[in-house]
Amino acid sequence: MQLDKSLYPDHVQPQLGKCFADEMRKYPWSAKLEPHYSRLRATDNAILEVPDGSHSFSTALWSTCYKDMAGAVLWHYTPIAGLAGILKSREVWLHSLIKRMSQGELTDFAKQFDYSGLLAIGEDGQRIADTFARDLFYLSLTEQEEPAGMWKDFGEVRLRLKIVPVQQRAQLWRMNYLPGGNPIPILKQFAQARFNRHFVPWQVSRNGAFFLDSYHSQEAEVRLLVKRFDQTTDLVVKQSQRHEAVAIPLGKPNSRVSIDLVCIEVETKESLTAVQQLLDAHVPDLNIQCTVCPL
Repeated sequence: MQLDKSLYPDHVQPQLGKCFADEMRKYPWSAKLEPHYSRLRATDNAILEVPDGSHSFSTALWSTCYKDMAGAVLWHYTPIAGLAGILKSREVWLHSLIKRMSQGELTDFAKQFDYSGLLAIGEDGQRIADTFARDLFYLSLTEQEEPAGMWKDFGEVRLRLKIVPVQQRAQLWRMNYLPGGNPIPILKQFAQARFNRHFVPWQVSRNGAFFLDSYHSQEAEVRLLVKRFDQTTDLVVKQSQRHEAVAIPLGKPNSRVSIDLVCIEVETKESLTAVQQLLDAHVPDLNIQCTVCPL
């Protein structure tokens, strides 16, 4: 989304933040935003946060939209072949979001919250959402203790992983499947009705990756996400079939996120034998315990 970054001078818009604060005070979530409304500024066509590197308003806003799970211990499901790749390389791969665009990634968010710029066609002939998705790399996890249909859908092995983002250079957030209670539509409607401008918080094109249609809600996904910028030099990029992936070392310090393998559970005793052989062959020094899931 290309926006005019020429902000109106402060003396022209002294009441902008106050107008938002006064209008939003009736919503419980607004208390978290209250200290930061003064950071809102107008351009000719949009209302956004003053771009001084702080982003405190947008940070507070996104924390009302999504649950931060930093430091959580979560499950990641994979087939035995996927586990073999992780153990042999001692890496966990975060895949490009472009591989999941057919499932509504970014576009569900754009449609639900009226950010149609993501659906527009760029100069390269691609949708803007697809262009963004190529630089977003994700790992799907879940808090759900009961496997339910997870074995069938995602693999017969589940890894217990501790995920710790480093200095907020990665995001570990619980996915949102319903727009209800989300402040963004309310803020957008007020900005349009009162000021005839679009409301565009910082990182909207990235954070749209944490919203999907309710059809996917049974997955109860927690998503780890990292973004590649043009000047990014710290990411190790690998090729995964037709798409790119980012390799994060297992159990070692990293500039984006720390991933530690705590234990492994499998669906059947037959799988237990196969997984134990992989552990003995590739990571005997890690002393990872593997057990059959107690159902």
